[in-house]
Amino acid sequence: MAASPGIARDATGDGCTWFSGVESCPLDASQLSATNEGLLVKSVDGKQAGVSLHLEGATGWDAWLSPLEPDANSRMLLTFIGAQPDGTSELLERVAVAHSKAESQGAIYVDASVHGASTYTVRGYVGGQLAFERFGVAPVPESPGGPAGLASNTQFARLVAFPGKWGSGHGVIAGPNGETCTPGLDFPFPRPVRFPDRTLSAAVDLVTFQPEGVNSKASALREVSLQGEGMQSFTLQKVARTP
Repeated sequence: MAASPGIARDATGDGCTWFSGVESCPLDASQLSATNEGLLVKSVDGKQAGVSLHLEGATGWDAWLSPLEPDANSRMLLTFIGAQPDGTSELLERVAVAHSKAESQGAIYVDASVHGASTYTVRGYVGGQLAFERFGVAPVPESPGGPAGLASNTQFARLVAFPGKWGSGHGVIAGPNGETCTPGLDFPFPRPVRFPDRTLSAAVDLVTFQPEGVNSKASALREVSLQGEGMQSFTLQKVARTP
C-alpha cells in the first residue's frame, strides 16, 4: 500500500512508522497502516487496537480521530507519560472514554490510582476561548463501560458525561491557565457536559481536566498511548505536537 502524506516507513521500532511527524508504534497485537483517511490502527487478534505516540520533549499534543461514539462494548484508554528533568519517566494520567450505564451516554473517567487526586479543575472552551472553569469537581467511582478485564490496580471514576461523539485527544504540560498535566477531549460540535452533581455546563467543543493538589516533576511529555479495548480498529486522521 502506498504511504499517504505524513507517513514514512523509516521509524526505528519494530512495526513503527512516522505519522504527522510523530513516531507511532503499535501496542500489543496491533498493526499500523496508511489509508486515505490517515493512520489505521488495527487489531490482529480481535481484542484491542492500540498505538503509542512518541513525543519526547513536547509540551503539548493533539490527535484527531475519526469520530467515535462510546458504546457498551468498547472503551478508549489514554495514558500520559512525562519526562522529568533528569530523564526519568513519570506516569502523569490515565483516562478512559467509555459509555456510562448510569448516564446512558459517553463519559470521561479518571484513574485516582495514578496520583491520588480526589478533585479536578474542569475547563471548557469554544473556538479556543475559555467558556467555563469549575473547581473542586469530585468524580464518582464507577467502572467504565466496555469489555471485562480492567487492570485490578486501577481506580476509575466518572468525571463528566457527554452526548454523542468525540473526535480528538489533547494534552498540555504548561497551559495558558496555569495547567500542569492537563488532558482533554474535543467534540466535533459544541455540546454541554454533565457533572457528577447532574448540572450541565455551557456548550463547548473542548473540555480539559486537571488534577488538584498534584505536584508533577515532569517538564515535558514523553509518550501518549491510545488503546481501543473491544475495538477492531480506529483511525488517526492527524497528530500535532508542541513544540
